[in-house]
Amino acid sequence: MQHAVTRLTGLVVALAVVAITSAGASATPSVGTWEGQIEAPPPLEVVVRFEVDAGVASGTIDIPAQGASMLTLEEIEVDGDAVRFVIAGLPGTPTFEGTLDAEVIAGTFSQGDASFPFELARVDVDADPREASDADAAASAAPGPGPAPVDPAGEPAEAADVYEDPEGVFTVPVPTGWTVEERDEHLALVSPEGGIRLSLLTFGEDDLEAVIEQAWATVDPEFDVPVDAVLEPPSDPGIERTAVVNYDAPSGEVYQALAQVHEGVVHVLLVDAELEAVQRRGTQINLIFSGYRILALEEPDLTGVEPRPVGDVLDELEAFIEEARQAFGIPGAAVAIVQDDEVVYASGFGVRGAGGEAMTADTHMMIGSTGKTITTMLMAAMVDDGLFDWDTPVVDVLPVFAVADPELAESMVMWHLVCACSGVPRRDLELLFNADDMSAEDVVESLATFEFFTEFGEAFQYSNQLVGTGGFAAAAADGAAWGELWQGYADSLERRVLEPIGMPHTTLSFEHVIERAEHARPHQLDLDAGGYGEVSLDVERLLLPVAPAGSHWSTAEDMARYMLTHLAVGVAPDGTRVVSEEQLRTTWEPTVPITATASYGLGWIVAEYRNVSVLTHGGNTLGFTSDFAFMPDVGVGVVVLTNAQGTNLFSEAVRERLFELVFEQPSQAEAHVAFGLEQTEQMLADLQEPLRSDVDEAAVAPYLGTFASPVLGTITLTLEDGVLTLDAGEFRTELRPSVDDAGETEHYVAMQGPVATAAFEFTEEEGESVIVLGEGVVSYTFARVE
Repeated sequence: MQHAVTRLTGLVVALAVVAITSAGASATPSVGTWEGQIEAPPPLEVVVRFEVDAGVASGTIDIPAQGASMLTLEEIEVDGDAVRFVIAGLPGTPTFEGTLDAEVIAGTFSQGDASFPFELARVDVDADPREASDADAAASAAPGPGPAPVDPAGEPAEAADVYEDPEGVFTVPVPTGWTVEERDEHLALVSPEGGIRLSLLTFGEDDLEAVIEQAWATVDPEFDVPVDAVLEPPSDPGIERTAVVNYDAPSGEVYQALAQVHEGVVHVLLVDAELEAVQRRGTQINLIFSGYRILALEEPDLTGVEPRPVGDVLDELEAFIEEARQAFGIPGAAVAIVQDDEVVYASGFGVRGAGGEAMTADTHMMIGSTGKTITTMLMAAMVDDGLFDWDTPVVDVLPVFAVADPELAESMVMWHLVCACSGVPRRDLELLFNADDMSAEDVVESLATFEFFTEFGEAFQYSNQLVGTGGFAAAAADGAAWGELWQGYADSLERRVLEPIGMPHTTLSFEHVIERAEHARPHQLDLDAGGYGEVSLDVERLLLPVAPAGSHWSTAEDMARYMLTHLAVGVAPDGTRVVSEEQLRTTWEPTVPITATASYGLGWIVAEYRNVSVLTHGGNTLGFTSDFAFMPDVGVGVVVLTNAQGTNLFSEAVRERLFELVFEQPSQAEAHVAFGLEQTEQMLADLQEPLRSDVDEAAVAPYLGTFASPVLGTITLTLEDGVLTLDAGEFRTELRPSVDDAGETEHYVAMQGPVATAAFEFTEEEGESVIVLGEGVVSYTFARVE
């Protein structure tokens, strides 16, 4: 049996439930359901219901593409064959106006300045929309940032549907567009294009390895893919054991198994997918895995629980931080904690760099993508000042704005640039390989080549170029001329956000940081040493072209003041109103699910810790890492900065341990650190073991010289004294051969620099030597330059 689930796209809606009364409505109770779509680019499917009960008329609309249901309709009017109704409480007054002809209502949907045809067909003939007429609305709902599913209570956006096991054993979210197949012995969820099949099974025994084999035999009796690795991560509360099995799949395919034991029952989820499909819809797989609920399992709930004073737990927290920092080999870290409208802790751990200077809470470090939250605060302040609305078309602010689909470019509005819901793929390599020649304007213009992986709102897709364009568009709205967008963004940020909050050491200027001379040095993974090595500060300049997305410098103390401003809902520590509560809360509203308990807002991850709301964002540069998280309802938050690349496991563990301590929860952070260390060591071993220091001169000879990619530009490969070097202009790195089990070279691994650990394949296409970086939908081919 199959249940069709409609596709996601990206038009308007916010969750609301509003009563509608009508003096002129029929007193006869009846219900009518109508289905159809708004012919926007791309089409948006809707389900509309009208109801009249004891003289009270009401209506609701479902937008499955937005993961939203039962949105209230108001102003339901019928005059002869003319029908009109409005989605309640949303900006732009989303309105349907049409004509009833037999079993069809057709007409025009409008919101703000945009309008599109719509058509609805009756699927329940018991009701007539004429019965719901002349309605007067009494409505209240928090405005959302234009066309995104927004919950005024601040909860993450939901999946489009939830499947409930008939036996009452589990529930699982079904992403919009996916199909449910009920088989005799298992359930399957299939992606819209069919490239991903997730199978769900339960077994009444607790031998995980045997059960996983049995599960594959049930789903595919011919399955015979060898196991690559078996992992046992820390289990969630109430789960006795967890196992993840990765398989040595053929190129272009992905197989994985997850098994959990609870009270003698093994719950198994199997992945059978094409690599490219996983790259496009990976977050929807995460949504399914994270949203799988064992109904017999009681989950922790901290709703209404008051946290302990942070001062009571500092000794234990500091010991945890220092032990974890040393275990991960991180040179230095700075941590600041806020509680009840004040900074209650700020301190440094370790050193800034090889010179041995102590790290402090006032040490400059880069914050990476945590800066996206600062950019969206800036945009919110501009909305307050009327420079644009969230629903203003981007082309009205930046007329040159374009993406690969011209119609789509015309429909994109300002909030689409910062919602991570627009379907733009992540293409960071294009920044790294082109940074020396790229300006803010080049970043904006580069989007003209971007094709979208998914439709609006369908899946979380993270794009630094899109957020960068959001910041530059805001600068243009604030008066920056074309050719001056980068400096315009920096000036607007300083004037509207940093100065009012009191963040004197938060900047985009490397010159300011160097002159102050209180900065940490960046550190990257050194494959030879198996740990972090200090690198030049200049490597971080590669991020400058996309500054609004994450090339900000700051300190733990500055970021603590920024956190206090959020906890005060837009009011700086000195009482200055920086941004209105309404517009700041708009940035906190969910737009697209990431997992079952986390969504992306406008520059924010909207999550929870055991049912307590958490707003968070992390950041990574080429040699620094940040984590920023606070609980708006209980007034506790923490910022963690480090001077090493990719230390997210450490930073998130510090956050988790703080929350555990103040809420007196059993520790999982320690187990997560131990597992993270084990996996990090295994990853390094897996990378190092097949590496060879000797380069076969004959094998690489056809690949020496200059090669070019239409997107990444030119690279030059040289072989001197047995060392193979790749020079991209922006950076240089040694390449070493990595061999398979038979000792044959599979690819060449970058040993240093911003692409360290990346694999370059030396191959041929149509008889010509080419070099390929990446795989699947994210791959780049370099051909020889004659």
